[in-house]
Amino acid sequence: MRNRSARRTRRTAAALLCAAGLALGATACNEDAAQDTGSSESPAAKDKKPTDPAGKGQDTGGAGNDQGSGGSGGKGVDADADKTIPLGQKSALTYKRSKKVATLEVTARSVAKGSQSDLSGLRLESDAKALQPYYVTMAFKNIGDKSVKYPFLNTPTNVRDSKGNPAKTLITSDDAVQSCPSKDPDTFAPGDDATICKIFLLPKGEAPSLVSYTGDFDKGPVYWKATKD
Repeated sequence: MRNRSARRTRRTAAALLCAAGLALGATACNEDAAQDTGSSESPAAKDKKPTDPAGKGQDTGGAGNDQGSGGSGGKGVDADADKTIPLGQKSALTYKRSKKVATLEVTARSVAKGSQSDLSGLRLESDAKALQPYYVTMAFKNIGDKSVKYPFLNTPTNVRDSKGNPAKTLITSDDAVQSCPSKDPDTFAPGDDATICKIFLLPKGEAPSLVSYTGDFDKGPVYWKATKD
């Protein structure tokens, strides 16, 4: 019990530390909190372009797949790696961080433009105050047979702007921004689901073009178009 409490305290403290010091170096904060190494996208993944940025020619899983209703885009686990699928479409993929391994169903549900007034309770650096926040809501379901403790499900989520540049990530504690609650579950058991929001900052005048999720560095990210057609 004492060990669990200590881990939760360290987890909250890491998030608060990043929130207080954002915005430059936010990716490093993200991975420090997750007790990971490297950034949330590997160097190869950062440089790699999705094979189908227009969302054409995707592996739709054959007849009976309903993309409009959030049906799974690939034929199996990790079938959507390096592919671009519509916003709101589910994707089955491998989540692997150190010894934490699970099979997840992940969905980029929505991308919404936020407001700097929503962040008024945070101590932001001056350059961060000049950026436009966007809220990305992700849905997760454990469709495998393994339970994961302290998974940091949303850490692998990233955003690219219309020029292909990565957005800055704003790390906050659980419900510090009411319009974008970001609490990860402590334990994610088979059959569990969670909906988590993540804040990204872009230069004003820029907008998200792609949401990516790198569940396993040995496989490519899954990309979602940031807007619905």
